[in-house]
Amino acid sequence: MAQISAVPMIPMSVGMHRVVRGISVEHVCGEPELSIERDHELMMRITETAVKALETEVDKPTLFEPSEAPSQEAVHAS
Repeated sequence: MAQISAVPMIPMSVGMHRVVRGISVEHVCGEPELSIERDHELMMRITETAVKALETEVDKPTLFEPSEAPSQEAVHAS
């Protein structure tokens, strides 16, 4: 299971193993101030990061950061 959250420290603090950083509480997977095309690109980056999180083996809470780069590196919480 993976969770997309604008406040990732909350799900990580309760033990969620795969957390993807979202944009804001009101719009977790998008930014309405962007153009439709840019908002869609952002939503796809977040969704692709969530799929990668599901494919990645983790043994502790791990934050996945959507970025402009096609490949993502996981950030482990200590």
